[in-house]
Amino acid sequence: MRIALVADFHGNWPATQALEMDLKRRGVDHVYCLGDLVGKGPSSDRTFDWVVANCDLILGGNWDYGVGYRQYVPDGFYWEQLGEKRLEFLRNLPLEKTLTLSGRRIRLFHGRPMMRELAVAQDDAALLEPFFTDCNGFACDVVGYADAHRQAMRTLNQGLFFNCGSVGNAMGVPKCCYAILEGEERDPAAALDIRLITLPYDREQAQKDALAAPGVPRIETYLREVQTGIYSR
Repeated sequence: MRIALVADFHGNWPATQALEMDLKRRGVDHVYCLGDLVGKGPSSDRTFDWVVANCDLILGGNWDYGVGYRQYVPDGFYWEQLGEKRLEFLRNLPLEKTLTLSGRRIRLFHGRPMMRELAVAQDDAALLEPFFTDCNGFACDVVGYADAHRQAMRTLNQGLFFNCGSVGNAMGVPKCCYAILEGEERDPAAALDIRLITLPYDREQAQKDALAAPGVPRIETYLREVQTGIYSR
């Protein structure tokens, strides 16, 4: 089974289009979204609709709940663009998913709000170890998450800890980033393959889209991040 792990679309439609083409080329069996469908960029309605139409699993991220619950007044642009039906959908997204592939128990979530503070793979091991126990108290062999917008993979004593990266707002390498999990559902002795994918997309069009959409809050920071891959907030 081949599962694509995608996240952090953040209203970037050209990056989403590049992702769609790459997924078709690779012939994945399932697409799981690890959250943050919306916010930051100008096309949250389009990225939301793409995720809902194409993903077999959708988990909630900090931006999804923040926008869905109307927590921050400056985000009124997204409330109006998305409409109440989409906002209700965001409010009701699940927090995590645990599955088993090739005999490994794999925990998937967005990051925040499951993490009180955003953790990265380079953090002290003691900060990362608690995430290897899921919400039901089961120990996991692999943890996959998003939120940091930066792909990473690290082995710890408990197992493998990795970040799938961001489709529309990647840090470090300003490309469309996601991951692929590949393993066997019924063979505990089979290999488990985790690949971190990066692919180019039309960043110039993404910038044009942003500039053509009046009223997007903090659009200058989004533009700098798309251009440079440097966190600008």
